[in-house]
Amino acid sequence: MPKPDLPKGVLTALVTPVHQREEVLRESLSTLIEFQLKSGIKGFYTLGTYGEGLLLSVSKRKKILSMITELIPSSFIIINNVSATSLEDSLELAKHSIDLGVKNIASLPPLYYRAGIRELMNFYSSLGKLECNLFVYNNPSKAGIDVTPDIIKQLRYNIPNLVGVKDSTGSVERVIDIVLNLANDFYIGIANDTLILDSLIYGADAHICGVCNAIPELAVEIVKSFERGDIKRASHLQILIARFRNLAKEYHVEGLVLTKAALKIRGINIGCPADPLAALSNSEITSIRNALERIYMEAGIKHNLYL
Repeated sequence: MPKPDLPKGVLTALVTPVHQREEVLRESLSTLIEFQLKSGIKGFYTLGTYGEGLLLSVSKRKKILSMITELIPSSFIIINNVSATSLEDSLELAKHSIDLGVKNIASLPPLYYRAGIRELMNFYSSLGKLECNLFVYNNPSKAGIDVTPDIIKQLRYNIPNLVGVKDSTGSVERVIDIVLNLANDFYIGIANDTLILDSLIYGADAHICGVCNAIPELAVEIVKSFERGDIKRASHLQILIARFRNLAKEYHVEGLVLTKAALKIRGINIGCPADPLAALSNSEITSIRNALERIYMEAGIKHNLYL
């Protein structure tokens, strides 16, 4: 199966607007998607880490994806994450996704139990029997297994519709290894917000960005700066994004918690993080507001920070 002809650039790992009672906030989701598209985002990775997919029930994930497909124009790429602790759940989510017309399907490897090449082959072969473009979602820190480029090539031998990889190792060395070994046959998405520029330099097809939910203008401007050869400006913007992302480490929270707080500051009420994740305090939100103001000032990007 040939490499899929999918858009290049920045894709947003879309957050899920959920109320404390886990009600999906459709109006907020619509506003968020419109904001992303106007900012120049090329597509979306849905119900992954930032989308809190693994914290939500199968029925809730189906409902959310149905909303997303109604709100995103068909010309924009959607890659839907169907990772679950049960292969049965992953298959159910994948079939529902395909029924909605979202045929780009991604999944982490089997979770919790130790998996070798045989288990990986059985798992991805089951998903690969569906009529879809299958992506390996490699996130060793979450899944406990590293699906290397060599392993991906072994999987492809028996799974022809395995056509892409989303790599979240956060390693520049891995970015280079993936591009060297997989670029001709696979759609390569790199998913670490500090590696947007590296993804462009080394030739990945896309960067799948979590914090871009809140600061998409910065990531899109990195791409524009890179394309016109202004590496100095692109590097400066990458440093500013890293500075924002590092606030999550400062507050000891997941990046999606920081991003949801920043979106609220920007005027898009996307609710609270799904249980058991906790929201940030008022004083922390004030600090984030101040940080955003400084970052956009240093970036020199015209914006409406408070949308």
